[in-house]
Amino acid sequence: MFQPEERGLQENTFVRKVRRMPVTGDVLVKTGDSVGPETIVARGTVVNPDIHETSLSLQLEVDPEEAEKYLLKKERDEVKRDEVIAIRRSFFGRSTKVCRSPIDGTIEAFSKSSGRVLIRGMPIPIEVNAHIPGKVAETIRGEGAVIECSATLIQGMFGIGGETLGELVMAVDEPDEVLAAELILDEHKGKIVVGGSLVTIDALRKAMKTGVNGIVVGGVDQKDLTDFLGYEIGMGVTGKEKIGLTLIVTEGFGVYPMDERVFSLLKSSQGKKASVDGSTQIRTRMLRPEIIIPS
Repeated sequence: MFQPEERGLQENTFVRKVRRMPVTGDVLVKTGDSVGPETIVARGTVVNPDIHETSLSLQLEVDPEEAEKYLLKKERDEVKRDEVIAIRRSFFGRSTKVCRSPIDGTIEAFSKSSGRVLIRGMPIPIEVNAHIPGKVAETIRGEGAVIECSATLIQGMFGIGGETLGELVMAVDEPDEVLAAELILDEHKGKIVVGGSLVTIDALRKAMKTGVNGIVVGGVDQKDLTDFLGYEIGMGVTGKEKIGLTLIVTEGFGVYPMDERVFSLLKSSQGKKASVDGSTQIRTRMLRPEIIIPS
């Protein structure tokens, strides 16, 4: 179990977050700007990994080496779903064969030897928000910005789910209480719910159904977590789980009363908005889940 100083518990500290895109794009803020956690600081696009292969020769009923002459599009042309990309007319126009695009996208390549065309999905738009309220300390050209604010920072032991934001609400009165399903209420939708020593799998499922943004708790049963996710967590980096819920465990796997100092800090911050991130680098702990409560 972590001690408070090991988990990186810091009250009224200076938090500096680097917010950057994985690709070059447009930075939408400038140094000195005031931002909220949901302010978009940068916007761009990434290459779509979705590629569809379509056989022109089969659909047009021609030999592969003949297919190219029936193409209506060339490489890098944009196409719409069901748009005709190749057409073959015969018998003085009385017989027509067409090939349509299966998706919205771009003609990636055409193989003369196989008569096949590759169509890549449209670029995927991405945005990076500030995640915390504060000021823009500096901008990173074409990539993002650095945001600074005064806040209380609590690092956990383990987390799943990415970044989210919500008002802190206490579901238990003591750090050794179990966060059970009946303690998850309809009014917890969109909020960060704080439990005690353990969150049950039924509570996790109800929280997800209710629309809770995040849960902070002392412990979780590893088997329950596997059942909840539907697979075992590996040894890489968490945070990309598509579950609509961020879970941060402050102490460990099993039943662990939350550290009293952490519990007290969260309790005194009830009603405040917190920025949380469950991303965890499991093997090295170089990346730890965070709860940031702006001052």
